Amino acid sequence: MPLSPDTFTINPHCRVSVNHVGLGQHKVVLVDDFYQYPDTVLQLALELPYTDQFEIVGNFPGVRASVNVNTDHIVQAISDFWGMRLYSFFHPQPVVFQGITTQHYRLNIGQRQPHIDQDITAMVYLNPAESCMGGTGLYRHLPTALERVPPAPDHTIRDLAERLELSDDFFNSAEGYDHFQNSMIFNPLFAKRENAYINDGNAYWQLIFLMQMHPNRLVIFDGRCFHSQHIQSDQYTHAFRVNQVFYLSQHPRP
Repeated sequence: MPLSPDTFTINPHCRVSVNHVGLGQHKVVLVDDFYQYPDTVLQLALELPYTDQFEIVGNFPGVRASVNVNTDHIVQAISDFWGMRLYSFFHPQPVVFQGITTQHYRLNIGQRQPHIDQDITAMVYLNPAESCMGGTGLYRHLPTALERVPPAPDHTIRDLAERLELSDDFFNSAEGYDHFQNSMIFNPLFAKRENAYINDGNAYWQLIFLMQMHPNRLVIFDGRCFHSQHIQSDQYTHAFRVNQVFYLSQHPRP
């Protein structure tokens, strides 16, 4: 379909709620009725060519497509709802859509437990009401009681390392810090054993908040908090879960 300049118009009457979640009181912003013309946005998303190439999707368990349009007004709106100026990770920032299905799916270990993003994550759920199920969960890592991983080791991480009698070598380089995270937090032993999303948690991960999927709902949260798709195996077997995603930063990108 031809891309109208009005496609991504923000609804001036959307409804905003701010939540503070978990022991860390992490901010989660929910914006309902975000787009003025959500059906047009969804129709555009469904007509794009999608790919599952690793260079595009990374470890995301689905497919992605993008369209190059000016997204400055969307990022500005997200910034206003979040309460501070946010910046795109990419210049220009395309509109990125992603889709997931559970038909014939096979999840790897990393997809069977929560993950983190680089900074602030914003998503718009685009499915119509009849195919809106589940959502996005935020989690506490029970072995360490962590709910978030800071970009660099802070006092919480260093206190944890001291209790565990870990070497300072973990924190002397970015590679060492990654190794700490992969061994102590995202250890494969902590993942869901069966072929399923972590959903309501297990012995190692506790669900602390569910951002429920509603049509045309924008969710904004700290991507450094542990999060995952909340999708049951009998959901999205005949229809894609479709959303729009933005990866944003609290600091200007070079």
